[in-house]
Amino acid sequence: PVTDTTLQVRPWAARACLAGWLGVTVLGVILTGRTTPSAPGATGGAGDVALYQGIAERVAGGEPYYSAAVAEQLAHGYPTTPAMTVRPPTLTMMETLLGQFGLTVALVAVSLAAGLAVIFAMGRAGATRFELAVALIVLAAGSALAAVGPVAWFHDAWAGALLIGAVALYRPSRWWPSLLLALLATSIRALAVVFLLVMAGLAWRRRAELLGWLGGVVLAGLAYLGHAAAVASAQPDAPVPSQGWLQLGGWGFVLDSVRFSTMLSVLPAVVTAVAVPLALLGWFGTGTRGRPALALCLTLCVLSLVIGRPENSYWGLLYATLLLVGLAFAPRALTALWRSAVGGDSATPSDAQP
Repeated sequence: PVTDTTLQVRPWAARACLAGWLGVTVLGVILTGRTTPSAPGATGGAGDVALYQGIAERVAGGEPYYSAAVAEQLAHGYPTTPAMTVRPPTLTMMETLLGQFGLTVALVAVSLAAGLAVIFAMGRAGATRFELAVALIVLAAGSALAAVGPVAWFHDAWAGALLIGAVALYRPSRWWPSLLLALLATSIRALAVVFLLVMAGLAWRRRAELLGWLGGVVLAGLAYLGHAAAVASAQPDAPVPSQGWLQLGGWGFVLDSVRFSTMLSVLPAVVTAVAVPLALLGWFGTGTRGRPALALCLTLCVLSLVIGRPENSYWGLLYATLLLVGLAFAPRALTALWRSAVGGDSATPSDAQP
């Protein structure tokens, strides 16, 4: 079990953290003056939602998933190769079973369950009332967003809710429930494999756990190879290649992704520019217990600096709500860093995290 419940920060490191936080915040505020993309799938029937609905209708009519998916992507002007341009069939099968309304209800239920798991874990670890209140607001907003219009059609929303649950349930002494949820997330959105890799990295000193996470990576990889083979077998005579995702969107794309994937979308963009660095700082202030959440959010933020086109801002659904829970811990992080920076106490308690 984890015994390090206090974050130790040397004065020079505290000053560097505070300077970096202020610098990234200022950069974000400057970037808010540029034009931002519209929310994907929000206009007409030309977006991803129309694509997913078309695929589901074909499958409900008896057509095999992969031939239906490739045909609909061609009809909507989407690429069909490489394999990652086609989503796994899990969510479509759920929709054919539950219907559109049932799919939304199920996503709201999963989001609520994951949020309650986070609150329970925080309460058991001794979170303050303020921290619980902030986390509750963020998680409630995430659950409310899950009930909005087409959100349940986005694979990233499902994977994001499952990963919140995986983080909340994780314990070094009992990691397998977290692994199972993460594997379920990868069956819906392959990009969720990042969490498996992050957790394997964090568990490198605990052999049994490390092997468990690496085994999860192997299982997810084998499932993806099967998916890729099925996509290849359904390709038309002239496959349509993707234009690629290496766009170097930088910090602006990260902020866009978080803003359009949370209730921050109804607030001025400058709020997101301030909230995202503060949330990351908050997770940093949680020490050892908050490392899974910090590592996942930070890894996806870094990846978003270089990959993702403007219309892919919905990728933030994968981690944005979890990231913003870090706002609950920002006061303790700022207090500890300030005390250390000016030569005072360099320890901040970190026992109130999932």
